[in-house]
Amino acid sequence: MKKSLLIVFGLIAPLLGTSPVLAADVAHGQQLHDKSCKTECHASKGNGDANALYQRKERMNSLEKVRAQVAFCNQQVLKSEWFPEDEADVVAYLNSAFYHFK
Repeated sequence: MKKSLLIVFGLIAPLLGTSPVLAADVAHGQQLHDKSCKTECHASKGNGDANALYQRKERMNSLEKVRAQVAFCNQQVLKSEWFPEDEADVVAYLNSAFYHFK
């Protein structure tokens, strides 16, 4: 019995340490981003081009900074509308579409 539990745990343990970005849903992140960010805040700051924020010279230079910015926007602008999983999905989308950090 103990041996089988150890085997099962050994198979599951690596999955528990998986990065949230790897497990995130990029399509869901794009939906959240497009609904909550693109049409309101970002378009006004990018002279009508919501994606201009991600293409400027002083853009994010690490995945951790992208996570921090998404968390800040969720808390301050969206009033914590998104769950942590939603934030991870948005980060995954932004990284996939614009930043390409490893």
